[in-house]
Order: sequence, then C-alpha cells, then structure tokens
Amino acid sequence: MAISNPCGQKMDKAKVKRIAVSTAAVASFLLGAAAANAQEERIKSIVDEVNEANKLAVQSQQTIDGVADATAQLFNDYKAVLKTNAGLEAYNTQQRRVIVKQEEEIAKIRTSIGQIDEIKRQITPLMLDMIANLEEFINADVPFLLEERLDRIQSLRDAMDDPNVSDPERFRIVLEAYKTEVQYGRTFFAYEGMDDQNRSVNFVRLGRVGFYYQTKDTTETKAWDGTQWVDVSGEFTRPVRQLIRMAQRRTQSDVTILPIAAPGN
Repeated sequence: MAISNPCGQKMDKAKVKRIAVSTAAVASFLLGAAAANAQEERIKSIVDEVNEANKLAVQSQQTIDGVADATAQLFNDYKAVLKTNAGLEAYNTQQRRVIVKQEEEIAKIRTSIGQIDEIKRQITPLMLDMIANLEEFINADVPFLLEERLDRIQSLRDAMDDPNVSDPERFRIVLEAYKTEVQYGRTFFAYEGMDDQNRSVNFVRLGRVGFYYQTKDTTETKAWDGTQWVDVSGEFTRPVRQLIRMAQRRTQSDVTILPIAAPGN
C-alpha cells in the first residue's frame, strides 16, 4: 500500500523547477553564444569584404593614376608634336621662298646658257682687240723691258691660236698681262741692259714718270724725255746713281732730285 509523502512531492517539484531553471539558463547561454558566434562571423565577413573592397579601391586608384600619368605624357607629347609641326611649317614656308628664288635663278641660268654661243663669238674678238691695244700701248710707252713686254704680247697671240687653251684661260692670261702693266706704274726697278751702242749699262725706271740709264763707270747718264734719250750727265749723275742703288735695295729710299719729262713731251 503506497503511502503518499507530501513533503517528498514538494521536494521533487522544487528539484524539477531548479533543473528547469538551470536548463533554461544553459539554453539561454547556449543560444546567446550561438548568436554571438553568428554575429562575430558576420562581422568578420563584413570586415573581409571591406578589406577586399579596399584592395580593389587601391588597385583601381593605381590604375587611375597610371591612366592619368599616361594621359599627361600623351598630352605633353601632343604639345611637343604641335610645336615641332609649327617649326616645320615655318621652315617649309621659308624654304618655299628659297625654292622660288632658286627657280628664278635657274631660269636666268638657262637663259644665260642659251646665250653662251653668242658670248663665245663675242669674247674672242674682244680679247684680240685687248691684245692689240696692249701692244700699241707698250710701243708708245716708256721703252723699259721692251723686249720682255713684246714677248708677252706674242705669248698672248700664241695662246689665242692654241686649241688646247680654253677661252676662260685665254681671258685670264690677257687680264694678267694688263695687271702686270699696271704694276709697272706703281714701282721702281733697276736692271742691266744694252744701250743703243750695245754697251752694258744700268737702267732704272721710276714708275712711268722717269726712265734713266747710266754706264758702269758713271761717266754717262741719260734720261728718256718721252721720245728720245737726253744726256743729263754731271748735275744728275749722282741722283741717278743713288736711284739705281735704292732700286737695287743697296741703300735706303730717300728724296732724290731727278729730271722728269714734261707731260705731252
């Protein structure tokens, strides 16, 4: 026969209640821990996503910076090309002006080339006239180095007849002969030669204003008066001897009184 124990029942109920409370607390803790873990996982996931987004942002910024640098370089290159093009345009404009001038010169040269044959036909008579005029001048001039100067005239005529001598070369030697004659009038010069009696004497020329000779023993001194030799021995023996020495570079140049033929004589 079972005997009920009210006190035991109370004890069982209290125990059950404590167990229930403990179970509830454990369950609440476990639920809280699970929720915390889930929250932590979510935060971690968010942090990872933010970190990934930051990495992507850094990569994007680097890409943007690279594109910006490349764009700036392209812009600088473009400005350099524009500057180069401007310089080339200015150069080409100037060169076009040069080409126009060159074309004008070419046209003139072509015209001149077409006239060469005519010029050649005219230059030969001109040179022959120059030689003839020079010979006439020498024959009418003071008779110093007469043989040498007339030999030069003959050399010019020989060059005119020589087919191996070009027209430019002929013209050059004709001008050289004229230049030599001009130089005679600017210098004074002494040399030995033969007088009209075949005696060896000292000739001295003072430009073209004075021409004299003196025998070796200085006993005879003559001056050219424009047409003939005139004896000036005595008064002008010493001055002529001094002029000869100066022309031979045997003494310093000095003032000397000499007889000069009057113009027209």
